[in-house]
Amino acid sequence: MKLLALFLLIAAPMRIYKDTTLPPGGTYRQSVVIMADNVTLNCNNSVFIGDGVGVGIIVQKRTGVTIRNCRVRGFDTGLYVLGGKNHVFENNDFSNNFLDDNSNIEHLKPIPHGGMILNGIQSSRVQGNTSSGNTTGIQIVNSSKIRVQQNVTSRNRGWGIYLYGTTASQVFSNTVEFNNRSCPEWGKDAGCGSAGIVLTEKSDRNAIGWNTLNANGDGIYQGNQPTSASNDNEMFNNTISNSIANGIEATFSFRNYIHDNSFSNDNFGAWLGYAQNVRFENNVIRGARAKSVQHDNAKNSKYIGNVFDGSDVLLQPVQGGACQGNSFSNNKLINAQVITTGCQ
Repeated sequence: MKLLALFLLIAAPMRIYKDTTLPPGGTYRQSVVIMADNVTLNCNNSVFIGDGVGVGIIVQKRTGVTIRNCRVRGFDTGLYVLGGKNHVFENNDFSNNFLDDNSNIEHLKPIPHGGMILNGIQSSRVQGNTSSGNTTGIQIVNSSKIRVQQNVTSRNRGWGIYLYGTTASQVFSNTVEFNNRSCPEWGKDAGCGSAGIVLTEKSDRNAIGWNTLNANGDGIYQGNQPTSASNDNEMFNNTISNSIANGIEATFSFRNYIHDNSFSNDNFGAWLGYAQNVRFENNVIRGARAKSVQHDNAKNSKYIGNVFDGSDVLLQPVQGGACQGNSFSNNKLINAQVITTGCQ
């Protein structure tokens, strides 16, 4: 009986009702539930270890919660937040939670597992966290005014940073590398819908800047159907390299401003199929294996002051569509040409 009581005590969730700082460097084999508004949990680099199921830290319908310096691993989901505003999540490590592979995730629907899932929150900050070695690093769903800054989300087997129905947010200065995936259709480490940063399901009016995106499926994947396209986004000053598929994929979207990015050694530098009113300006694309840019059914888009080095730019009508109203000015072509056959 004493051993059973001790086991239940250890396994019961740690419930946080007030500001709490844990002793430094502890190890806990239990989850955490935040039970009050306007509280701070400072884990002081303590680690919470799961057994492959459940959620490490749960914040449900609270306001003003701060979680910092926590290490959470071995759960189905490291952190799950539902609702609320004015949250801060900083300097935590949610690596090595749920991990799977070998299926196609081109559907771009939320995956209910991984490092961090933030659902329906407002006006919050996610800064300085590491969320690597999961299926997904940071998922932000149906939220707005979120600042995602200086995080590391690498070697996930799906997405590094994922925005679904999330608007008016900033994704700045993150390191997002080696987020790749295998699937039976395409093979091992073939991309399979993986990406460094994803914007989908009308994730509009976001700013994506100063990120390092290396060796992901796509660097930035914005798409991928007309009904779920994301519009009016700005993507700038990102360093994108060695993407399995596309440095930036922005399909079916309207009024994106893509500028001052550096692309190197991607398959396609940018794939902009069916996108309209794109302003593509002051980007440098070098060493793309297929095309510097491919823009099918391009409409009313402007290419200004770019450098295209080593691979062509292709604008074309496809599947009975139209390519019209596009313009090019002050671009530099090095061993490359602009092809617009069939465009008006």
